[in-house]
Amino acid sequence: MFFSIFAKNLLMRNVIATFLLLAICMFSMAQVQYDVEPEIEAIQSDYVKVWERVGETKGYRVQIMAVTGTNSRNTAENERALFQARFPEVPAYISYTEPYFKIRVGDFMTRLDAYKMLVEVRDMYPGAYIIIDKIKYSD
Repeated sequence: MFFSIFAKNLLMRNVIATFLLLAICMFSMAQVQYDVEPEIEAIQSDYVKVWERVGETKGYRVQIMAVTGTNSRNTAENERALFQARFPEVPAYISYTEPYFKIRVGDFMTRLDAYKMLVEVRDMYPGAYIIIDKIKYSD
């Protein structure tokens, strides 16, 4: 008799636990819908438009090379082409600050992203380092 009462109690607990588990699962599958005020959407849209016009912001690049001397422009252009062939998804820029042609790569918002690129190119360009630069803004 004691055993049958214990078994019924255990069975009832299992049924209740199963029911609660199913209810929790059904609740977690519910769709969440956000009601955003039209003014907030307008502000966000204006923000994106302004940054598209600005086009540049403070960020990081990796300088892979700086060359000077005769034929340095051609050397920089050739090295930029080689880099672009190896990393087609990473933009590469040539800038001139007398007397150097500098090759800088990437448009990184964080130093950590720039460091990841630095690690990738370190074997090919042992003198590469991270610099702060104006970068092209991307959303």
